[in-house]
Amino acid sequence: MFKRLTIIGLWVTGLALNASGVIASEALAKAQYPIEDRFAATVIGTPHAYKAELPAEIPVKEYTLPGLHPVPKLFWYSEGLRFSAALQKGRAPLVFNIAGTGAGYKSQKMLALQKALYQAGFHVINISSPTYLNFLINASQSNLPGFLPEDAKDIYRVMEQAYKQIEGDVEVSAFHIMGYSLGAAHAAFVAELDQRRKVFDLQKVYMINPPVNLYHSVDIFDHMLEANVEGGLQGVGVFLDRALNRLAASYEPKEGMHFDGDFLYKAYSSWDLSKRGTGPEGRNGAAALIATSFRLSSANIVFAADLMSHSAYIIPPGTEFGRRERLDYYAKASHVVKFTEYVDDMIIPYLQQKQPDKSREQLLKEASLHHIEAFMAGNAQLRVVTNRDEIILAPGELAYMEGLLGERIKVFAHGGHCGNIDSKENVADMVAFLKGEKS
Repeated sequence: MFKRLTIIGLWVTGLALNASGVIASEALAKAQYPIEDRFAATVIGTPHAYKAELPAEIPVKEYTLPGLHPVPKLFWYSEGLRFSAALQKGRAPLVFNIAGTGAGYKSQKMLALQKALYQAGFHVINISSPTYLNFLINASQSNLPGFLPEDAKDIYRVMEQAYKQIEGDVEVSAFHIMGYSLGAAHAAFVAELDQRRKVFDLQKVYMINPPVNLYHSVDIFDHMLEANVEGGLQGVGVFLDRALNRLAASYEPKEGMHFDGDFLYKAYSSWDLSKRGTGPEGRNGAAALIATSFRLSSANIVFAADLMSHSAYIIPPGTEFGRRERLDYYAKASHVVKFTEYVDDMIIPYLQQKQPDKSREQLLKEASLHHIEAFMAGNAQLRVVTNRDEIILAPGELAYMEGLLGERIKVFAHGGHCGNIDSKENVADMVAFLKGEKS
């Protein structure tokens, strides 16, 4: 049923960002990671002096796998599933590296992790998130990403195909898997699946800043937008205009323009420290940017999933788009949809058609780490790293992981959500674990 076309009057007011700096002077002197504001840490990432030393370039080759479905004309530029591989010359372990929500195989964080792993002597295959457009339209069986057990099957199939494509060029001593954010949860679900299928016999599982319950985490983002963007969703347009104006001052044409999370984060991190932070009425500029970035990713997922699955959620039945179609109307409609609504209105009905005996609550639990907690608790070669000030965990979820994993979870004091992913300490911990050494 066509549900969303009446919701349009958007993007009329915005958020002014001003206020305090975010790096405490005492923290600079004492802490391993210096940014104490968890939202600013998430946005800014690791200051240069605290980053792990990584090579400027490594030998990376990009590949394309055939897609599962015909690609609509609108997505003509994204035909075939893409991934990349950085391969050692000799025999070495191979790490499958899975991206976070809405991120591709060559997003900023994925490239940093690939360089760190290659430098440490691993073969590395970078795989996009099932929520990334290229993966969604080419490799999602259902075209409705977000239900982790089915996402894991899609990722596992891609892993098999990707390895088959590079198998003749590589000598592998063992297979490992890792991911960050949503990709970390995917890594655990894939490893649990591999325990039954035994195609790779994955040895180690490394999870960076995973959500415990995806539904809880995206609900946090939705509330973050309402609390920190003046006017809530209707203020996103003006907020983005101001962010873009800030970025224009330092824009480098040679780098190209990619309107994604990395782009927005650069917009924020290029601002003067004295002019960002907490604004009027307790609004936080970094939190606003994080929530807005997530909503952009979420809107892309909603639109592409609706188009590919023919769900008729925001796109009327039988609608066909040409290569140069104007999508303003659908962009506005998709930005209204919360990710939790996408789950409730699109994913849950699809799953209940296949499994009518299961309730919404049962299916949501199956998309959380609770569903595979026996596997996680019993796997001595599984490790989680996260931060005490993580923004995507609901109350009690960090304690849950600590109780479940004991010494197999490491919790840093600061870093927000993946802000310290490429810090010296985090990279050292990742390499040590995957090599079987003490960190």
